Amino acid sequence: MLRVLLLTSTALVAGVGLLRPVVAVAPRLAWSAAALAAATSVGSAAVLDVDVVFAVAHAVLAIAVPLTLRWRAVATYLGFALALLLIAEAALGHSSFGFLLDTVFAAVAVVWFGLAAGQWRSGSGLRPGPVALTAAVALAGAGVAQLLVSGLLDRRLVGTARGVTLLVLVVAALAVLVLTVVLRDVRRRYRVGAVGVLVAVVAWTALPGLPQPADLPVPGVPRLASAAGTPVLVSPHRPGRNLVHFPESAGLGLVVETAAGPVRAVPRPGATGTWAEVDLPAGRSDLVVRRGTEESSVELDVGELPALPDATGADGTECASAALGGLLAGSPAVLDRCPSAALSREDGGALRQLVGYLARLPVPSITVVGDDSPRGRAATELVTAEAQRHGVAVREDRDGALVVVSGWSRAAEALAEANRGTTYLYGVHLAPWLLHGPVVNEVAGATLPLRFDPREQRSLAYGMTLAARFGGEPPSTAGFQNWLAARGEHVVGAVSLYASAQVNVMQMTGHQHRSTGTWIPNGTIVAVSGPLGPGDG
Repeated sequence: MLRVLLLTSTALVAGVGLLRPVVAVAPRLAWSAAALAAATSVGSAAVLDVDVVFAVAHAVLAIAVPLTLRWRAVATYLGFALALLLIAEAALGHSSFGFLLDTVFAAVAVVWFGLAAGQWRSGSGLRPGPVALTAAVALAGAGVAQLLVSGLLDRRLVGTARGVTLLVLVVAALAVLVLTVVLRDVRRRYRVGAVGVLVAVVAWTALPGLPQPADLPVPGVPRLASAAGTPVLVSPHRPGRNLVHFPESAGLGLVVETAAGPVRAVPRPGATGTWAEVDLPAGRSDLVVRRGTEESSVELDVGELPALPDATGADGTECASAALGGLLAGSPAVLDRCPSAALSREDGGALRQLVGYLARLPVPSITVVGDDSPRGRAATELVTAEAQRHGVAVREDRDGALVVVSGWSRAAEALAEANRGTTYLYGVHLAPWLLHGPVVNEVAGATLPLRFDPREQRSLAYGMTLAARFGGEPPSTAGFQNWLAARGEHVVGAVSLYASAQVNVMQMTGHQHRSTGTWIPNGTIVAVSGPLGPGDG
């Protein structure tokens, strides 16, 4: 509201001063507009983060215009300066094209309000008819351009506050153009058209204060939205069973409701935050999220796609994390397979090198923990075959090493069980995809074969982005790979061994140590080997 009052009143004052040589304006109107502009400028400094000196300068300049109306040249210069200030304030932080559109809106408002507010002087050389037509064409063009670049040429145009405001802006601008062409009386053009210009300018000034509508849901693309004041992820966003994920910072007590009924969001092994399994009907629907008496909804559109069972099963949490990585990079894509669907060549190579490294220690035996997923079965077979090739026994034996190649949930359960028993003499070793805080922190320390450094700039940038956008969510290997792929990058490099360790307290302070965006919450991860050569595998 302050922005609307400030910019519209400033446009009138600037027009009065700028056109003073050719238009006579009643001093009372000029003083009223100047007083409003000055008051809203000072008020903005009082309640908003506005530079006080800048706000006072604006107020002084606005008051100076009616004070100097008797000196036409001085009023003109002051009006021109105020018009430039209006453009600068309106276009602050906008792109070059946005700056152009804001300049057009501001210039039309200044000229139109200035001409409509007073009487034109005869013999001044002013041609108000062509000026009105030029201003109307410019206003209509800017309004249509604003709509085209908004990206709201869909149902959001009539279903959101920003869309409706844009629609009002365009209709008002086109109405001014039609009136300018139809009305023959030039003075009536300005008097009647001033109403349309005012509506268009008010809509234009209000746009920055209105939230940008969320992107429309796309079938098969996991839905990232906000509900009940917290981020929410719906994956895989297909008909049938889906996972609804909330970050740990959202706390407990969230309930998700669909047409099938309410479901409470609860923790899942190996994952952070809370999760709810819901059934979604085909096509459009609303997902209602409740926290106590608070209630909000998320618009969904799952289309008619076939279900994706892997995205909601035991490895559904990792699948959702992978999808979230691509969404955060600004590259939403249809989720058609999960990381657990196959063992990648890179991960297979890393496991071979891990077994080769263990054989060189040498370890007497390896205990392998897998699962029934295609990746888990393939990884178990690969590790077993490599161990046999190196002459290492594969059996359940705590005198050897534990190698976990399952998904997150099975790994978290196996590590929690191992943590309660006797320590494996040659340590705990995890597959690369198990680099996820809730999994790794189930044991005091573990080793992972990785092709990237979790402490490098790209890794930390992903972690910080994820934590900022999704309530402190810890990173994952699958999410990092999708985040990089969406940016045209990939995880490449030799395999090195990294060891994680929990750090429960900070030295000297006694406060719990948790750095947002790091890969191991309440812990650390460091390289414990150089690049493993081909001979290690």
